[in-house]
Amino acid sequence: MHKIKCFIISQPKAGTYLCANILKELGFYFHNNHFSEKHFAIYPPVGSPELAVKLQHPHRARVRHVLQQSLPRIKSGQVGVGHLIYKHDTEKRLRKFYKIVLTRDKKDILASMERWTKFSKRPPANLNAVLDTADRILPWISRQGVFHMTFNDMKNMNLDKINKLQSFLRIYHSLGSETLIKRALAEPSITKVI
Repeated sequence: MHKIKCFIISQPKAGTYLCANILKELGFYFHNNHFSEKHFAIYPPVGSPELAVKLQHPHRARVRHVLQQSLPRIKSGQVGVGHLIYKHDTEKRLRKFYKIVLTRDKKDILASMERWTKFSKRPPANLNAVLDTADRILPWISRQGVFHMTFNDMKNMNLDKINKLQSFLRIYHSLGSETLIKRALAEPSITKVI
């Protein structure tokens, strides 16, 4: 088990769970917990009958705990995810985490959001709010101790970026970056829309 813990800070629809799959390939454990400022959500495993219900009605997956109370759930060797906008207090709370920030082009976020809404059967999201959240996540990129990666880096198998991610984490996949990303892409995830 790894001695470090990771947190994926992602823009909406920027590959949150694909990145979690990459970290799982590197030996991290992911509990399908999605963190926010006021609550965290616990999603059932992929393939379970309860997952579709909780994806359509996310309030059924939520536990009311502010971030400060919920972050201790993430132990060494584990990873948490969330769309956390940049705030100095949040940065302080995440100081002991290896932070990975995921971004995606806005037009691709909107197109993915449309596909996701159809797939999950949720009511349409407020797209202005989604894009505002995406903008407010961007300041994380310039912070010290943060690794920035894009959705396209993962989806298009940018091996140089995956090598740099492994260097950042000081953990290396025994079969190399190409095998690592291929396995991560092939794995199911909570929000994967085919």
